[in-house]
Amino acid sequence: MTAPWLDALFRPRGVALVGASEARAKPASRPLRFLRRHGWAGAVYPINPNRPTIDGERTWPDIASVPGPVDHAYILLGTEAVPDAIRACGAKGVRVATILAGGFAEEGAEGRAAQEAMAAVARAAGVRLVGPNSLGLADTHSGFLLTANAAFEAPAILRGRLAILSQSGTVIGTLLSRGQARGIGFAKMISVGNEADLGVAEIGLALADDPDIDAFLLFLETIRDAAAMAAFAAAAARQGKPVVAYKLGRSLAAQEVAVSHTGALLGSDAAADAFLRDCGIVRVDHLETLFEVPPLVLRHRPPARPARAVAVVTTTGGGAAMVVDRLGIAGVEAISPSPQTLARFAAAGIAARPSRIFDLTLAGTRPDVVGAVIDVLLQAPEFDAVVAVVGSSAQFYPEQAVAPLAARAGAGRPLVVFIVPEAPAALDLLRAAGIAAFRTPEAAADGIASWLAWRRPPTRRDVPAPEGTLAAIAACAGATVVNEREAQAILAPLGVPFARSCSFAEGQAGVVGWPVAAKVLSRDVPHKTDAGGVVLHIADATALAAAGARIRAAVRAAMPGARIEGVLVQAMEPRGVAEVLLGYRLDPQIGPVVTVGMGGVLAEIYRDVAVRVAPVDDATAADMVGEVRGLAILAGYRGGPRGDAAALARTVVALSRLAAVPAVEEAEINPLIVRAAGDGVVAVDALVRLAGSAR
Repeated sequence: MTAPWLDALFRPRGVALVGASEARAKPASRPLRFLRRHGWAGAVYPINPNRPTIDGERTWPDIASVPGPVDHAYILLGTEAVPDAIRACGAKGVRVATILAGGFAEEGAEGRAAQEAMAAVARAAGVRLVGPNSLGLADTHSGFLLTANAAFEAPAILRGRLAILSQSGTVIGTLLSRGQARGIGFAKMISVGNEADLGVAEIGLALADDPDIDAFLLFLETIRDAAAMAAFAAAAARQGKPVVAYKLGRSLAAQEVAVSHTGALLGSDAAADAFLRDCGIVRVDHLETLFEVPPLVLRHRPPARPARAVAVVTTTGGGAAMVVDRLGIAGVEAISPSPQTLARFAAAGIAARPSRIFDLTLAGTRPDVVGAVIDVLLQAPEFDAVVAVVGSSAQFYPEQAVAPLAARAGAGRPLVVFIVPEAPAALDLLRAAGIAAFRTPEAAADGIASWLAWRRPPTRRDVPAPEGTLAAIAACAGATVVNEREAQAILAPLGVPFARSCSFAEGQAGVVGWPVAAKVLSRDVPHKTDAGGVVLHIADATALAAAGARIRAAVRAAMPGARIEGVLVQAMEPRGVAEVLLGYRLDPQIGPVVTVGMGGVLAEIYRDVAVRVAPVDDATAADMVGEVRGLAILAGYRGGPRGDAAALARTVVALSRLAAVPAVEEAEINPLIVRAAGDGVVAVDALVRLAGSAR
């Protein structure tokens, strides 16, 4: 706890409740009540000029009249009164102020301006802010529950060793109540709201070495400071503390809701997913998983290699089928034991056959059988993890199939358990042993899939931009979207191989060889095909002359204001094994990201892509190629030729080097033709957008 404001945030010498109320129906009445109910023994100063006492405690008319030191103030006033309250806090020497009020950046341009002005007031006053839109925070170990969240009306709050950092105020109460119902407690919880100043990342970084915290759980609506978030994740990793995130934004509708709720920038969820993975943050898709998965990530570090295969063992076929179904949706495969593993079962006297589900049936629901089966599966090298599904016996007879699972908590590979009936005692038994136990098949599959996708952050090397790329960009001064010849000049020095090309005049002499393609050169026509600016399979000079005239006429008709700078002539390339899209962009939240997907004119329909933070190394690029389902064709589909996956990965690395070129906002190669193994790849179209362009 090294940040100078951290003690003031969670363990202040005195706290002021500015705008405290005695009306129990009002949120402003709750902080005082909760502090006293849950054991806070420190100084509390309710500020209310209209009441001499609240809940039997003396009030003060303003913060200046408080006799003792105040490190933290919870400002419970309306939006308009917040700036003056912050100024008064600064004059009193308050180090941290938490702001309950909304009406700031989430309200649009006017609200953003008000939030920026409020933050400026706080900086001038020397006060760090939490919020606005913050429902407060809690330290269960000290009893400092400074919150207006109604869930803290609970008569008692369980202590635990998990920290919740949430951009949504109500979610800390949601996780508190759901956790308590399962016997899960938390160490610290905080609702950061709009993050006008202190946010999830800076607070998490300050708490990374907190001895009361074993892991961090994040509820994210957006990522406001990617660099700070990466620093927090790295610090937590150094302390051996996993970070698990539930982030909104899988759908466009959810992204728009997050924007309207917090006033955040809208970024790509694929980019956010890549960023979280790059930071070594475990992303889950189900809220239940957020607080049920910690035992798994606390006991087992990230997989050392790409991992997607699990064993499923069960006492109930229907329950196991539910999990296998959800695992398949998550891209995780339940596989059959290998012949060697089946032989080990036979040696142990266990009847087993090849199957995706090892069904123990009722007869096998005995501690000795369950234990023996799990022992074999946990040691079988073909499985990356073992999922055990326990049926009705778990409710009243946990000693039969649940106890032997709990006894194997530290054995070999990860073991996760889905309990099919409502069986709280069985869940408690497993959690006490440090085994991740789930109440729904969706959360169980999500938990194991999130662990399998977990990666250690890569080691990055700064790779300078080639001089040729910088010179080509300088030659495009004033442009936003450049023409294709200029795009080639920017990307080729990075190591992107392009098809042979020449100007229209040179093409008349067949410089690149027949047949050729002709394409309009225009900074105003980024999508040439849509404007009629492309003619393919041109056989000779006569056809080329006609194609050039046709292209100019078509573009003028489709885009009357477009400036035509010429016609590019390019060698026609054979179709190859696959057509790939490579993309690069500066995401507004995350920064540089690189994308690999199926290419051609249907790229936007396929949406079969892999995304990573740029730049990437060879191993990461190879993982990306393997992640795109359509690129399985490169392995030789139905006896077809194998594609040059290695050359494709090298080109991904090359394009990702644009991360060293801030002037490039976006780049796309579509298609990149992947030739047969050993023959390389070739780019036949490219687009580059320079900084300053409209999104």
